[in-house]
Amino acid sequence: MSLRRSFFAAAAVAGLLSTAVAVAVTPSPAQAADNCTTSGAHTIATVFTRSRGIELRANTVSNRNLQCAWGRIVNGSPGDRVWVDRSWDGGNTWEQLSIKTIQTGGSIPTEPYNDAYKRMRACGHAAGYPSDVVCTIWW
Repeated sequence: MSLRRSFFAAAAVAGLLSTAVAVAVTPSPAQAADNCTTSGAHTIATVFTRSRGIELRANTVSNRNLQCAWGRIVNGSPGDRVWVDRSWDGGNTWEQLSIKTIQTGGSIPTEPYNDAYKRMRACGHAAGYPSDVVCTIWW
């Protein structure tokens, strides 16, 4: 793993762990994908950590020329987390959106966001392994 990638993974974990103590800031309604649905979805990319799948999912709402993306964790356990990052500069900087934690069952999606043709990725980690953060490719 490169030094840069290690740094950003550590930074993501630090930010994630700090949200466990503080109240997480959720995106404002203007940031959430108005008119987005999860119907007609397809998986763009998947990465795995500790047998959990972290997926970046997307769809295109054809009648509105609107593209939506969100993350999902599958084959997970309670306490596992998933979130999406959105970037305006190809992934050099990003904002973290919609951290979701599995409460029961083995899967949970994030909120869908209008990616407005920005770059998106899904990230997550298994409960008990906060340093094992994985992210899909930027899309």
